[in-house]
Amino acid sequence: MIRAKFTCQQNILNHETQTATVIFTPVTTNPPSEENLAFWKATPAGEITLQITNPAASSLFLMGTDYYVDFTAVRSLNS
Repeated sequence: MIRAKFTCQQNILNHETQTATVIFTPVTTNPPSEENLAFWKATPAGEITLQITNPAASSLFLMGTDYYVDFTAVRSLNS
């Protein structure tokens, strides 16, 4: 598993389609902390963009809030 730390930069709900676009970017060194500096050194740039069709789920992502993102490889039955 690989862990990253991202900040929610945008959460815009299209009221017509009830689809939210949520954008995350890697944490920066502001505010300065040992943890943020370590994550920033590993991933200084990037973006995760999600389109979420469940308004209840998308409302859980708050702009300016940091989130851990875990990447775990999916192992197929044939591997």
